[in-house]
Amino acid sequence: MSVIQLHLLIFTTFFKIALFVVGGGLAMIPVIEDIFVKKQKLLTEDDILDMVTMTQTIPGLIAVNASLFIGYKLAGWKGCISAVVGLLIPSVCIIICIAAFFSLLSVQNPHWLTTFSCVRACVTGVFIAMAFRLAKKIIQTKYDLCIVILFGMGLICQIKPAWIILMSIPVGWIYTFYQTKRTVEKTK
Repeated sequence: MSVIQLHLLIFTTFFKIALFVVGGGLAMIPVIEDIFVKKQKLLTEDDILDMVTMTQTIPGLIAVNASLFIGYKLAGWKGCISAVVGLLIPSVCIIICIAAFFSLLSVQNPHWLTTFSCVRACVTGVFIAMAFRLAKKIIQTKYDLCIVILFGMGLICQIKPAWIILMSIPVGWIYTFYQTKRTVEKTK
């Protein structure tokens, strides 16, 4: 694949995502995985996991962070530009159209309410399916399962996600230190 074809693929993929994928940044992950991992074989499933981790932990819009990650991973800074421009063009156009006709829309229209209710249910299903797929890839050891359960309990107890992410950093460091120490002791 030539450089121009790669940039065109990046641009058109994020253009289509912004135009057709409803549900925000997380809803676009299965589409990215389908195109870049399964069809084009340009990324691995681990790359997608890295993307999800990065987009969830750094500030900013998930969709923009994901496009920057994929663009950079595939084609450096120029890939970032291709991805973000592809993502922003349809989004800006759609927002301008909605703003132009927003005053004509009735918020109590039963057709709109039903449509958005169905879309919310569909997006929820996509999130649940994606969560199970990610869990199957991520949870490989008893340690991983324990961490998921502990931090899941933190969410249930309504600890803010930002605090849970910050708490996971030292836990990861401690675990890495412990694993490194065990590996060194086994080799002696």
